[in-house]
Amino acid sequence: MIRLVKHAKNLHKYVRNYSVGDKIHGYAVDKVEQVSDFNLECVVLTHEKTGARHCHIVRDDSVNTFSVGFATTPFDSTGVSHILEHTALCGSEQYPVRDPFFKMLTRSLSTFMNAMTAPDFTMYPFSTQNKKDFYNLLSVYCDAVFYPKLSSLDFQQEGWRLEQSNLDDVNSPIIFKGVVFNEMKGYNNYSSYVFGQGVLNNIFPTHTYSHCSGGEPIKIPDLSHEQLVNFHRTHYHPSNAIFYTYGDIPLEDHLQKIGVLLDKFECIETDTAVPSEANWDTPRRVEITGPPNPHVDPKEDVTVSVSYKLPPINDGYHSMVFSIITDMLVSGAQSKFYEELIASQLGSDFVPGTGFHPSTKDTYFTIGLSGVKEENVETVLEVIDKVWRDVVEEGVDEQQLDAVLHQAEFGRKHQTTSFGLHLSFSIIGSWIHGMQPPEALEFTSHINRFKEMNADDAYIKSLVNEYFHENNHKLTLIMKPDLDFGKTLSQKENEVLQQKVKDLTDDDKIKIQERGVLLRQEQDKEQDLSCLPRLAVSDIPAELVHYPVEHTNIQGVPVQIYTGPTNGITYFRCTVSDMDLVEKQISVLPMYGDIISNIGAAGKSYKQSDLEKMLRTGKFNVSAFVAPNMEVMDKYRYGTLLHSSCLNSNIPYMYSLWQNTFSDPNFHETDRIKTLVDSEISALTDKITQSGHQYALRRARGHVGPIGEINEQLSGFRQARTLADYHSGNVEDLVSELAGEHILHCDRSLMSVAINTTPDMMEENLEALEQFLGDIPDRVSGKEYGILRREIVAVDSVKEYMEVPNLGINFCARAYRTVPLLHPDSPHLTVLQTLLSTKFLHKEIREKGGAYGSGAMVAQQTFSLFSYRDPNTTRTLKTFDNAASWIIDGNYSDEDLEECKITAIGKRHAPQAPSSRGLEEFMDGMNLEQKTWFKDQMLSTSREDLRSVATKYLIDNIHSNVVVGDNAMVNTFKDLGYSVEQYGHKS
Repeated sequence: MIRLVKHAKNLHKYVRNYSVGDKIHGYAVDKVEQVSDFNLECVVLTHEKTGARHCHIVRDDSVNTFSVGFATTPFDSTGVSHILEHTALCGSEQYPVRDPFFKMLTRSLSTFMNAMTAPDFTMYPFSTQNKKDFYNLLSVYCDAVFYPKLSSLDFQQEGWRLEQSNLDDVNSPIIFKGVVFNEMKGYNNYSSYVFGQGVLNNIFPTHTYSHCSGGEPIKIPDLSHEQLVNFHRTHYHPSNAIFYTYGDIPLEDHLQKIGVLLDKFECIETDTAVPSEANWDTPRRVEITGPPNPHVDPKEDVTVSVSYKLPPINDGYHSMVFSIITDMLVSGAQSKFYEELIASQLGSDFVPGTGFHPSTKDTYFTIGLSGVKEENVETVLEVIDKVWRDVVEEGVDEQQLDAVLHQAEFGRKHQTTSFGLHLSFSIIGSWIHGMQPPEALEFTSHINRFKEMNADDAYIKSLVNEYFHENNHKLTLIMKPDLDFGKTLSQKENEVLQQKVKDLTDDDKIKIQERGVLLRQEQDKEQDLSCLPRLAVSDIPAELVHYPVEHTNIQGVPVQIYTGPTNGITYFRCTVSDMDLVEKQISVLPMYGDIISNIGAAGKSYKQSDLEKMLRTGKFNVSAFVAPNMEVMDKYRYGTLLHSSCLNSNIPYMYSLWQNTFSDPNFHETDRIKTLVDSEISALTDKITQSGHQYALRRARGHVGPIGEINEQLSGFRQARTLADYHSGNVEDLVSELAGEHILHCDRSLMSVAINTTPDMMEENLEALEQFLGDIPDRVSGKEYGILRREIVAVDSVKEYMEVPNLGINFCARAYRTVPLLHPDSPHLTVLQTLLSTKFLHKEIREKGGAYGSGAMVAQQTFSLFSYRDPNTTRTLKTFDNAASWIIDGNYSDEDLEECKITAIGKRHAPQAPSSRGLEEFMDGMNLEQKTWFKDQMLSTSREDLRSVATKYLIDNIHSNVVVGDNAMVNTFKDLGYSVEQYGHKS
């Protein structure tokens, strides 16, 4: 059956008449406020016995959210709060099994499950649409944080341990292992992280922010199991806890469940308050080193910034004001800092973390540049001072202020399915430091107050003068590239290791081996999971939620229309696909998309065009896409996706901006184009360092089929090489390619449009769209739409090592060639990916191997296996080898299979925001009948089906292995028969 959804429900059916002082299940109501800006009611309560705080958001939203958080203020860089976050989820009093958190991933229909550590708090959030699921997860989460096992073995697995590199050989070299240890090794080779940590540690140097809450690899081995247990006792207590619930489940139901748990505790005194940093008498300057960018001369790769301490986070009004003021100065190509720092080509891009930071006790603002020549460092600092001086003397541009206020209004109205989750993230920082949640949700009142105060520009001038121009609490941070950065980190790690092992006796080594063997035995032990709550297949809604769309044709272009509760916003998407491009032109598509949406048009400069977009739209960009054919192997369509959104009052302006972009782009703005390319190059290495598994997956898929090949060309290492080639070449050559590419885009017959809007604005959209399309020529009328095919050349197993400098940790991927989405085997492969990810790979690669993450994935007519931040890549590849036999031998239970069906179906049928309803049908062409078939086939997947697809696709099938790592493992993989390609060099 199909459940059609057209209208939102009424908020008032969820609202109760709460009053301050009301008593509910051991709680006292402290505050009740309607927040009309977000159409919600906020209820704040205190648990009377323990002092635990609770914020409940009543809103018409079936995606209910929960979070429990704690102020966590470490005073060293051992990563105690981070390791505790991991270890707390490894088993508890009521659920004494290994990793109940990960086990619940397959016993739930959650739309989000995670835990995270910030510099001064730790939180455990989840969200789900299913009420039974909600309380299942709430029980597991609360037991995990208040009654964790915190065993020494779990501490060694998640935190750190000494262990023989070959556990079966007591005399093999002893090394460091541990999930968090390896995770932070990866982060410490990520230049954005190194720089951001440097800012935080040095602008607030006297308390918890002077340390690394995630943990420094050379400090993590200083943490003992006893210290971890003590930190839990003093921080993970209801008296230090804040609870958050959101959605349409009644508050009383939540309080009854949580109150029973909290009543077991007594109130205690906690000492987790963070004091404000004392203001400095004079500015400070600090220099650090960081990883180099392989595409840039080290003498032209300096990162320099200035950061300013601002008012405390619990001052909601001033947080809003400084967000507006700083956005005016850094957002958009016409902003003062962009013009003075980037457009002037003093550097390649703003420093990581540029902007206002309302996440610590004292807020702060950072501005600066990366990709700076050594001789220009002082000039950059002088320019920053000059901008503040100019604002104090001349004020700000009124249009720029209007543009920033428009963006804030658009952001308030834009709806997502994770609204409740994001609300919890925005509230917790200020709540931890004393601000009541309703105050953190204020918007219109703060904006109105700001407008009144800013009746003349003297208000902004005075604030800029006090908090920036004459602020002595100012940190200048300079990071210079160190070509041996990764090597130096490895040497320091080895020095710490040698200190740990130098005095070990033979008996000590035997004990280390015995502990390692005991951990392995625990990891291999069959577990009784009957204590864990779970959903059954019968809990999956029998009806598919379907949002109907309409179809029409304008100027020969197919148009899909969804009308619904988009909250006064129109969303426009247009694909331009199957242009007749040669290889070089295909490689330039992503650059074309980035540049065409960021240069001037119709006689206006890029600054004027950018300002118009900020004033009239919420989003305006062009990106490359690939859409595999669902029925035919190796067929796909590719091209560019135009995507914009606007308040309904700006519909004509939005389409006019597209009209200008297509009719007359200004490719003569060569300085602007060079700046955009410089900016992409600046961010490229960090993208690979942070998401190396994605690059490994794209590379591996590219070896087994043409769909993977073109994705690698558009967004993988081949795209990185294309970008680097144009960066080092003549910008005029790029301009020539872009102009030729644009001519091919200006073809109405290659277009397809999707519009999401409110019912009353459909006609206005269609009228504006008709005018836009009418000005675009129809050059290839009658071409078969949406089909392109490349022949695959059969290959034996490809083995490739991608060498990336200073990576510090590895990423692995294997891709097998499989079938299109609507092939009868595809639903079974989708269940198989979940089964392997959760029941096999997680245990073998994360728990035993120490990698931060792993998984299996069906995409682009391939079946892929991967690992993330992996210290044991050769072991991981052997695990990949064993995946098929694990399935074929049936090493899983019927319950495991049922759980994985639930998870697989839940992921494919997650809630959809009004802005994206119908998008899957538009991009993939998957209609309701096909979705229903796919779901039914997943539900009917049997052991024999899994055995069949594992045998057919994971044994003796075309596949490839790709490892992304640094030069430390090159010789090892050469000996294993891998070819080696160097990132940044032509292959």
